[in-house]
Amino acid sequence: MKKLIVLASAIVLMSCSTTKVFMDYDKDADLKSYKTYNYFLSNNTGLSELDEKRVVKAIDSILPQKGFPQKTIPDFNVNFYAETYTVNSQNSIGVGIGGGGGRVGGGVSGGIPINSSKDMLALTVEFVDALNKELFWQAVVETRENLKRTPSERQTFFNEIVQKALDKYPPEPKKTKKKKK
Repeated sequence: MKKLIVLASAIVLMSCSTTKVFMDYDKDADLKSYKTYNYFLSNNTGLSELDEKRVVKAIDSILPQKGFPQKTIPDFNVNFYAETYTVNSQNSIGVGIGGGGGRVGGGVSGGIPINSSKDMLALTVEFVDALNKELFWQAVVETRENLKRTPSERQTFFNEIVQKALDKYPPEPKKTKKKKK
């Protein structure tokens, strides 16, 4: 019974997660030829200088673990940038009362509006061929932003979202189904 409660709780918590990862890549690119990386940062990443350092630290801890060392003259450059935005949700709670007696009944109901907003962050991580400057892989992670995090909590936050982005690299080739004759 205890295991069932833990499993149900885990499912509920996962369904409440607001982190989404989107990935795209050039299907014609030879991804196996990209073995080393460095950075090519855009002038305006949309992040503070401290958060930029946190993202670089997260990438520098993850890519070498995946077998991609950082080199001065790399095979690909990493670029990242972020966008913050607010999502307004308009939900309502329904309230009703009713009654009846004999063959007669009646009721009244109404909705109570609940307006709330969520601060969101979309972090884009891009891999660009170092020679021809062509984008060959991109991931976008959308997640809820909390500006009240401590510096160590912010590092953990960026570690987690960068990990989610880089989990998608290299992309798994899609298996094609053979048609039955």
